[in-house]
Amino acid sequence: MAASLFRDRDQYNCSVCLDLMNDPVTIPCGHSYCRSCIKHYWDRDESRRARCPQCRQDFPKTPALNKNTMLAEILETLRNTTLQGSPPSPPAQTSAQPGEVECDFCTDVKLRAVRSCLECRAAYCETHLQPHYDFPTLRKHKLVVAAEILTCPRHDRLLEAFCRTDNILICMSCIMDEHKGHDTVSSAAERDEKQIILQDYKSTFVEIREEKEKELHNLLSTLEAHEQSAQQAVEDTELAFSLLISSFEKSCSEVTERIRAQVEMDRNRVTDLQEQLELEIAMLMGQEELMEKFLQTEDNVYFLQNFESMPSPSGDDESRARTLEPLVSFSDVSSMVSEFKEKLEIFSKQTVDYMFANFHIGVGDRVRVRSSVNTPTFQWGPITHESVGVVTSISEETVIVDFPEHENWKGLLSEMERVTAADDSAISDETGLVDVPEHENWDGLLSEVESAAASDESGTSAQQRKVTLYVKYIKRNWGKVLGKK
Repeated sequence: MAASLFRDRDQYNCSVCLDLMNDPVTIPCGHSYCRSCIKHYWDRDESRRARCPQCRQDFPKTPALNKNTMLAEILETLRNTTLQGSPPSPPAQTSAQPGEVECDFCTDVKLRAVRSCLECRAAYCETHLQPHYDFPTLRKHKLVVAAEILTCPRHDRLLEAFCRTDNILICMSCIMDEHKGHDTVSSAAERDEKQIILQDYKSTFVEIREEKEKELHNLLSTLEAHEQSAQQAVEDTELAFSLLISSFEKSCSEVTERIRAQVEMDRNRVTDLQEQLELEIAMLMGQEELMEKFLQTEDNVYFLQNFESMPSPSGDDESRARTLEPLVSFSDVSSMVSEFKEKLEIFSKQTVDYMFANFHIGVGDRVRVRSSVNTPTFQWGPITHESVGVVTSISEETVIVDFPEHENWKGLLSEMERVTAADDSAISDETGLVDVPEHENWDGLLSEVESAAASDESGTSAQQRKVTLYVKYIKRNWGKVLGKK
C-alpha cells in the first residue's frame, strides 16, 4: 500500500506550494491545501475574495479551515516512506526578471511564469503549472503564453467579446449592459478578421522587403562592378604610363645618341680640317724661313737674279677661311625639347581634366559643353562651347541646364564639364584676335595658338600666330581656320 501511495504521491501535493501538504485543510469545494498556503493566498488576493485557487469558486465569506484528519494520516505515511529514498527534484527554473510575468502561486521567490490559464486567470511557472496537466478537470482549461490576463474593470470577467461600434474589447456582461445594441462579435471572430488584414499587411511588407533586398543586391552588384572597373582602369593606367615612360626613355636615348653622333661627325670634320690647316701652316713656315734667309743676303746681283723665284702668297690662301658650321643647332634642340615638354604637360592636364570633369557635377554647378563634343546628342540650339549655364536637375545620364541663351537645355552628363573660376579667367583673359587669309579677326584662345616662324609660311611675320596642330577641337570654333594655317 505504501508503494502504491508513493507512486501516486503527486496527487497529495499542495497546488500552491507544490509540495506534500503540511497540516492539510479542505475548503467547501473539496480541494485541499496546506493551512498556511491557502491563508496566504487569500490574504494577498487584491479583490479580498475567498476563492479556490484551482476551480476558482467564490465563497460568500471566508470558510473555516478544518483539518482533514484522514488526509493528514496519509501524508504522514508518505513522509515516512519518502525518508527511505529521495523523491525526484523539481525542474530548475529561473526567477522572474523585471518586465517578465511572475508566477501567481510562488510565495517566496517569484519564478518566471511560462503559461497563463484563461479559466483560472492566473500565471504559472513550470512547477505550479503541472496540475493543469495532471488533473482531468484542469486539463480542459485554456492555457496561453504567459501574459497579464486583462479583465473587464466593471464586471471582472474575461474580455471575450469585441465592440466594433466603440472599437474596444468587452466582456459578455458588457454586451447586455452599456454595449447593448452595438455591433459586437466574439474576440476570436474579430481576431480572425483582423488577422486576415494583418496577413495582407505582412504580405505587402514582404513584397516591399524583397524589393528593397533586390535593390540592395543591385546596388552592391553595381558597386562591385564599379570597383572592378576602377581596378581595371588603375591597372590599365599603370600599364599605359609604364609603357609611355619606357617609350619616353627610348626616345630620350635615341635623341641623346643622335646628338652624340652629330657631335662625333662634327669632331671628325674638325679633325680633317685640323690636319689640312696644320700642313698648310708647316708649308708657310718653310716659306717664311726661306724668305728670311733670302732677305739677309748682301749680294744685290744674287738678290735681283733670284727674286722672281721666291714664292708669293696666293689670293685663295688669304680668302679661304675654314670654320665649323654644325648641321644642327643644339640650342634649337633644347628649345624644341622644352617646348615639347610644355605641350605634353598641357595635353596631359587637359586629358586628365577631360576624363574626370563630370565626376562631381551636381545641381547648382556651372557647366558648359565639352570642347571635344562636335554635336551634342540633344542638338546645340543656340548653345555653343562658350555658353555657361547652371545645372537645375540631374536624372541618370541626362542633365538639365539653364543657359542665358536657352533655359531648360537638355544634354548628356558625359558631354558636360564643370566651369571653375580659373576657366572663366582663361576665357576672358587669354583670348586674342588673329588675321588669317580665310578669316579676319578670328577669335581664339592664346593657349591654343603658337608663334609661326619665317620658315613656317613665307611672308608670315614671326609675330603672327597660327593654330597649334596638337589642338584637335578649339574653344572658339574653327570657322574657316585650319590647324595648319
